[in-house]
Amino acid sequence: MGEQKSTVDEWRIPFLNVLTGPIASIGAYLQWGADRAAEEINAAGGIAGKPVRIVRIDTGMESANGITEMSKLLDTALVVMGPVPEPVILAAVPLAAEEGIYSFTATTSYEYVADFYPWAISWYSPTEEPLPPIVTGWLKHTGGKRVVQFVENYSVWAGMAKAHEKGIRDAGAVVLNQVDVPTDAVSFGPLVVNALSQNPDSIIFSCNAQKIPSIIAELKTRGWNKMNSLLIFSSGDDAPLYTIGGTNINGIMIYNHTDPNLSNPRWDAFREAFKKEYNGIEPFSLSTNYYDVVYMIKRAIESTGITGDPKKLAAERILLRDYCNEIRDFEGIQFTWTNSRAYPRNKPIYLFEIQDGAKRKVLEIIPN
Repeated sequence: MGEQKSTVDEWRIPFLNVLTGPIASIGAYLQWGADRAAEEINAAGGIAGKPVRIVRIDTGMESANGITEMSKLLDTALVVMGPVPEPVILAAVPLAAEEGIYSFTATTSYEYVADFYPWAISWYSPTEEPLPPIVTGWLKHTGGKRVVQFVENYSVWAGMAKAHEKGIRDAGAVVLNQVDVPTDAVSFGPLVVNALSQNPDSIIFSCNAQKIPSIIAELKTRGWNKMNSLLIFSSGDDAPLYTIGGTNINGIMIYNHTDPNLSNPRWDAFREAFKKEYNGIEPFSLSTNYYDVVYMIKRAIESTGITGDPKKLAAERILLRDYCNEIRDFEGIQFTWTNSRAYPRNKPIYLFEIQDGAKRKVLEIIPN
């Protein structure tokens, strides 16, 4: 099958991303990673000898836009990257699954796409698997016993906060009443007073990266100085955290799935290019996801002999789907992993201490 020759002049891969709106900064670096992978692949001869092009499609974080844009792809797309973020996933992926189009939902945990199996893949295992151990590990480092969370009720963040609670209890600590962070909040004094009134010795931030530095600054003005007793969740690992926070976030803990301190030729080049693009900031937690997606699509096409022939579209969609759902020993830019039932079974998660405003020191690695 691998000897079949492609019939396309160019592999066009649509990417339903969020390029405008409140989290456009995330969409920008997701797109950057995908485009970089395409540039590398094309420089090395393309996919099965033909160039690849990532087609940018902006959903603007609107579910209706996601449905509209996905409907345009039903008759022609071999595969779809995205959608991003979760509200658009939940709106548009059912349409794709019904029509037999495979969706690379590489920014969400598996429970958000499990109902669409086998037509959607996740880059992460279910939330309750990796997050409780990483929170427990953090509390073992700090000795924390009373934990409060700042939680913004957006997308998967509330679910992540629930998983944090399990980790807190597993560590033998007390879960205090969470402090809800309004999406439109611009003043954080009352929220901080609410949190501190519960006498916490540890705090988790499960809210927008733009808000976290302001909450931290407010905490410090009210006497908080135990910086390693502050933990930022992986979605907070975004440009505003570092550009707004600066050295004010030194010593704080953060967890995510990307370790900038690893070294291999592809990662070293990616890291340096990213830092050049983002004024010296290390690559963010999600920055490699759609880079790796493009390479996984490449491997699937070349390994199964997919041709891109429109007459074979339905059958070749299934070939790609089945290959990726159970892919073995996929060589991602940072580490190698294996999928089972459309999500990875052996990806690590890292606990870091932030140093010098943007550098990260690994404190613990939790295998998954």
